[in-house]
Amino acid sequence: MIGSRVVPKNPSSFTRHEFAAFALFLVTSVSLAWMAYSFGGVDFGVYYAAGRVMLNGGNPYDYSQLAGEIVSSTGALNNPFYYAPWFAWAMSVLALLPYEFARLCWAVVNVGLWYWGLFNLSKLIEWPPAGWRRWGAYLFATIIFAWSTWGSEQVGVTILFLVTVLLLSYQQSRQILTGFFMALILFKPNVTGFPGLVLAAWLISRREWKPVISMIVSLSGFLVISLFVSPGWYLALMQPDKLTGLSYTLNENGAAQTLRYVSTLPGWLASYGVTGVFACVIYVFAALLGIIFTTCLVKKSKDMTALTAYSFLVNFALTPYALFYDYSVLVVTLFYLNARLSLRPMLTQLQRLMNGLVIASLFVGDNISFRYWIVVIFILSGISLLKKDPPQQKTS
Repeated sequence: MIGSRVVPKNPSSFTRHEFAAFALFLVTSVSLAWMAYSFGGVDFGVYYAAGRVMLNGGNPYDYSQLAGEIVSSTGALNNPFYYAPWFAWAMSVLALLPYEFARLCWAVVNVGLWYWGLFNLSKLIEWPPAGWRRWGAYLFATIIFAWSTWGSEQVGVTILFLVTVLLLSYQQSRQILTGFFMALILFKPNVTGFPGLVLAAWLISRREWKPVISMIVSLSGFLVISLFVSPGWYLALMQPDKLTGLSYTLNENGAAQTLRYVSTLPGWLASYGVTGVFACVIYVFAALLGIIFTTCLVKKSKDMTALTAYSFLVNFALTPYALFYDYSVLVVTLFYLNARLSLRPMLTQLQRLMNGLVIASLFVGDNISFRYWIVVIFILSGISLLKKDPPQQKTS
């Protein structure tokens, strides 16, 4: 059953092929991580600056306070800080360190969290199978998702790790901890807000109140503490730079500079010249389908891992703002779809096609708006699973 822990048939020492696959995964992933780090960094400077502002008793959402810290650390300006206050608290720990050392620590932690998240997934989803194929799948996921996130110094890997811990907590009937992590992942709401609401609605529909209450209490606690630490921090969210910074990079005066590409449905459509009213009609139609599908999913799903895989897919299908580096958590969807497709002999060719097209999609187009093809490929693959699974033959 999908959702149960994977137990290798032969858990003895590595075979020659498995060791070779493991070595390839390890060397390649570490090399990619080092290459990403050597690019010089992108967004950690904003996180570090937010932590510095917090340590100085300021408001990290006030761009006039944040900008100076960004420049003093990185030598160049970057965009505003958009994350929840509790993420700034975590960054304040790294902000105690010199910038370059803190940046190295952030890189090392994210590589470790990526490995940990992948290993956690093996306890949740029966794919990839143990052996060399598992290490190959880990390498595949690293190339598709992790490298972009590492290169941008973004939080997608952190979100993936926290989501796997959330799912394991639920699997182990640790309901209070489940609710705590449901609140914790909301530090980047454009990625986790919709899935968080879907999980809460599903738990309520099953009358599982403890995780929901724990989530509400934890989230309330985070917000109360944030008001104590930085009174009125939310007022800075109304500054015009916040909205402008989502669509444009900003110059040293906080003025719009370069239009951002986004990995969203509107951004993908615009890349093919579909804009205006026609694009709006497509988006509204897709949103209605997403709402209907999610409603059915909440009513019929019996597996939190499956629900999570699909809810993140719907989120990235419809969110008005996401970049390719946010996609790391879609490795849950990737593994889940592979697990489901591999159960049906008639769909194994589709499984191979899906994985091949995901790789091919990295070479389509000249900007990250085209990476939305990954979402499209996952949706089309998921549609093939709408028919009920064939009955499993009993083995003696």
